[in-house]
Amino acid sequence: MMLRIGLRFHRTGMISAAVIGAFSGMVQSLGFQAVVGTSEAARLQFGLEMQILGRQLSYLIPLPVHPETLAGYVQWRAFGFFPVIFGFWALIAGSGAVRGDEDRGLLELWLASGTSRARLTAARAGAFVFAAAAAILFVLVLTGLGAVIVGSSLPIEGLLGDGVALLALMAVCFAIALLIAQFADSRRVAAGVSAIVLLGLFLLNSLGRTLDAPAHFRGVSPFSYFDRTNGLSPGGQIDWTSILGLFVAALVLIALAGIAFARRDLGAGLIRPRPTARPAVTEPSRNPLLRLPVLATIYEQRLGLTAWMVSTGLLALFMTSLAKSVADLVNHIPIFRAYVSGQGDLDRAVISVFWFALMPLVLAVFAITQVSRWTADDTEGRLEMVLSEPVPRWRVALEREGALLVGTTLIAVVGSAVTLWAADAQGISLGVGPIVLATALLLPFGLAFGSLGAALAGWIPRATVLLLGGYAVASYFLTQFAPLFHWPGWVENLGIFHLYGTPLTTGVYWTGFWVLLVVIVVAMTVGLASFQRRDLGR
Repeated sequence: MMLRIGLRFHRTGMISAAVIGAFSGMVQSLGFQAVVGTSEAARLQFGLEMQILGRQLSYLIPLPVHPETLAGYVQWRAFGFFPVIFGFWALIAGSGAVRGDEDRGLLELWLASGTSRARLTAARAGAFVFAAAAAILFVLVLTGLGAVIVGSSLPIEGLLGDGVALLALMAVCFAIALLIAQFADSRRVAAGVSAIVLLGLFLLNSLGRTLDAPAHFRGVSPFSYFDRTNGLSPGGQIDWTSILGLFVAALVLIALAGIAFARRDLGAGLIRPRPTARPAVTEPSRNPLLRLPVLATIYEQRLGLTAWMVSTGLLALFMTSLAKSVADLVNHIPIFRAYVSGQGDLDRAVISVFWFALMPLVLAVFAITQVSRWTADDTEGRLEMVLSEPVPRWRVALEREGALLVGTTLIAVVGSAVTLWAADAQGISLGVGPIVLATALLLPFGLAFGSLGAALAGWIPRATVLLLGGYAVASYFLTQFAPLFHWPGWVENLGIFHLYGTPLTTGVYWTGFWVLLVVIVVAMTVGLASFQRRDLGR
């Protein structure tokens, strides 16, 4: 029974990860010839160029092995990114498998029915592994089908080996998040700490590919053991020892999580602060920020928002530092010139296309986390306490949008300021005016994305994050593949990222700007109307 319940809870994540992964894998297979070319000389030249580009992108994906072949290209472009997609799902699932059930009040019900904590932990972990295996199998089938459609094929053994390695990595990521959740006192804290830990492990492995200092500690990261399997690449290998080691590590971590779960109290973490001798405080806080609309919400999220700002600044510094080398590569790789055609100075165009195209994605993820927070407040009972003060619903809705706008502004300003400084250090003149314009246009984009989430949350709150995340991924892929495959303009216009344009080099895309404003007005109106009328928690 608990296994079936766990599978039902993982249904949303399974569908979203399967669709996103299958779409990515199939498109990479279908688009191989369009990207590489048909002649042998063009493929060899492409392989050499991708080897050079791969060193610049090694902070994100493994180095390519024979990318001039379909199998090597799919291994690099598809399976290189799958750990990020599926690892994110594992993080969310692991932090919510027990702690999320506890926040919703389901855990007490199950324990009262006689289900042991060990059995519950094993059932939730087993359900995730079954759901992950089903999602990965769907991705493998669609990726292989894409290769068959273009008249080629991928080695079955290599596909299965990569799939099993990905499943083992997901099991470890899930187990790490599950264990961390037993030390936290809420799902939000568990998800935040797990994200920091898994991001640190990911960067330790990725930076260790090219830097000597982190390379000595790559063995600590589970992502390094996943990198040892590249069964699709010609001459690649399937490291069954590393795969088995990941499964064993996952079992050990799940067992430790079960032990920690059995020893802690419900509603509390395993390690609790010692009680102090001071009397309890019954007076309201004197912090003036807690009395101001919007700023009270920002103050509550100050630590998380600071983490977003610091992470965005570091990412901007890293991406901008690659501008010169990437511009040289783009200048010699014809297929990538489609991205920067008609945008003037090549260095500015590279920063515009590669960083200011990534920045909206960062803000979209931030907006999704905020929408997830709104739906969690609703389903877990916190919204009821706010409305009982009493506070009108329209004020809560507008404060949420205001807090989203302020948070988006802070993140965008930090990213742009670091970009301007890093570009100037390399002798690239971006200009304060274009940077300010590009930053200002990020604000309606972030607000539009959050407004769409508010509108969806008013009708289907439990599926809002799934639908919003799926739309974000699909939109981002459209901006990446439409120029390469020469798709019609109306296809690219379906993605919200295209509406932002390239203001750093080509100015304001007025059509996209007005469409964003229409989206904000319509979505906020729909969201506010549905929020006023529906019952809480439904």
